[in-house]
Amino acid sequence: MTLFLTSILRTHFYGDDGERIPVALDDENGILSQIRKRLNRTENLVLVANDPADADDNDAKLSVIGESFRLTGLDFDNYTVLDDRNKKSAHKIVSGADIVILSGGKCVCQNAFFANIGLRSILKNYDGIVIGISAGSMNMCETVANFPEEPADIPEPRWFSGMGFVDDIIIPHFDGSTETYQFPCADFDIAKDYIMPMSFGYELTGLPNGAYIIVESDGRKEYCGDVYSIYNGKSTKR
Repeated sequence: MTLFLTSILRTHFYGDDGERIPVALDDENGILSQIRKRLNRTENLVLVANDPADADDNDAKLSVIGESFRLTGLDFDNYTVLDDRNKKSAHKIVSGADIVILSGGKCVCQNAFFANIGLRSILKNYDGIVIGISAGSMNMCETVANFPEEPADIPEPRWFSGMGFVDDIIIPHFDGSTETYQFPCADFDIAKDYIMPMSFGYELTGLPNGAYIIVESDGRKEYCGDVYSIYNGKSTKR
């Protein structure tokens, strides 16, 4: 498989009422060109949910992603969301996909769902494209550095194991030029209070919005856009 590890996939913007409005994917840092180059078929696109129990939101996300790809000229025959409703068929659904998208959201929740459906074993023999978005990218890694984005997240574990396909420890939405988190929290400074302290003794990979990492099936890795190394409380551009 070929992995695209992203912080965001620009499939939509938010309207005044908070509704997701689909837009065509852009080619920021060449991501659309890179996907097109590796895509052999447009039969099946699968979105793996973050919260497998939230059927309404999962369906809404799939609808937006599907329309975004259609607007881009990549119109798949079938669009499927993998969540609690069809998880018993996870192997068949993922194995038949041309693109698998791992949704963003809460790391801990998604990590548990991946383990529940045995996604690591399924992906070992998968030869298509996997696109991780934020938490989806983090959970592709050997080690997950889980930082809180809101007060309710603080009791969660800071470190746990991901699926082990990538040796980077990915920190999405991190602007290394300013050492700030791009989706700030009003209650605390996510970068200063959590991300930077977690870098002592661990090299983290800061992935700003719009940057991404490609990992080929043979392990070759390419950093696209401004990607940062965060180590011992300091960030430097890779």
